[in-house]
Amino acid sequence: MDISKIDKNFANTFSFEGLKTYNVNQAPFQLYGLCREPDEQDFKRLPHKLMETLDAPGVKTLYTHTSGIRVRFRTDSTRIVLSAVLPNLHSMSHMPLAGSMGFDLYADGAYCNILHPEPNILAKGEESWNEVHTFSSGYTFREKKEREILIHFPLYNRVSEVYISLEEGASLRSAGEYKIKKPIVYYGSSITQGGCASHPGNSYCAMISRRLDADFMNLGFSGSCRGEIELAEYMAKLDMSVFVYDYDYNAPTIEHLQNTHEQFFKRFRADQPETPVVIVSKANIMIDPETNLRRRDIIRKTYENARAAGDEKVYFIDGADIYKDVGADNCTVDGVHPNDLGFWAMANAIGKTLGEILG
Repeated sequence: MDISKIDKNFANTFSFEGLKTYNVNQAPFQLYGLCREPDEQDFKRLPHKLMETLDAPGVKTLYTHTSGIRVRFRTDSTRIVLSAVLPNLHSMSHMPLAGSMGFDLYADGAYCNILHPEPNILAKGEESWNEVHTFSSGYTFREKKEREILIHFPLYNRVSEVYISLEEGASLRSAGEYKIKKPIVYYGSSITQGGCASHPGNSYCAMISRRLDADFMNLGFSGSCRGEIELAEYMAKLDMSVFVYDYDYNAPTIEHLQNTHEQFFKRFRADQPETPVVIVSKANIMIDPETNLRRRDIIRKTYENARAAGDEKVYFIDGADIYKDVGADNCTVDGVHPNDLGFWAMANAIGKTLGEILG
């Protein structure tokens, strides 16, 4: 049954009549959170050349997922229609399609709605998931005035083309610059990538970006954050305001974490001695607390060793404290991946430290 036939609030209704369509790769649209050479127009988070040599199959798949990529612009159009081409579909049983496949729309900092594929997209069967899927979705404002528009891209899908349709004659110009222009760079697991937020703007990285008016780069790779030294070397070359080092979950063993956590930090620090680094341990320690507390202590040791060596720009956030105020039982969908409340708690804890660092 199509629920939109019963409840019109779930209907994805729009019309292209009277609209003009633009490619987001062209000015005055401003794209953030991606990695590109001047002649490239694809949406990815790491350079293709790095992927040719990196021995990390998961990262080689996920670097084209568009988590953290955004488009910003200003317009007085009362109607906005987004059209997108997804070269394949990726769905998870414990994450809504709005988060994994959807784009979400903010106007002047306020959340408006999700722009998403049709709700029965997965009913077509798994054989259709690797087919190119094109969809359009729209939103209408109640009154005509100029607004600053922010659209977050999907957290767990590739995107090959994006178009924005606005009313003919409507204004279209660049949005203002971020207050914090140098991006905050996040490195971590599926949680950093955004699993399992209900929509892309509710990942903790995106929440912090809107609160601090800060650009960011999401280098979270689901199940594939293993502390590869090649990634430390790459990130050490990026121009950033802060590095958030959220490496814990995907280390397959305590021994692996022990052998890679501080090594990764030191390699990054060798090239960026003055960049603030926020080190975070996992939040859901109550699943196997004995093991997770040992992992937490390994991560804290990286911080303590850096401080003992005179590093005054390294910070530690104990993940065991992140869910305390709201209750860990309320914060995840599966004991591991945060729901929106869990991401809100993460944004509060990590965002507080980032706010203090960035003033």
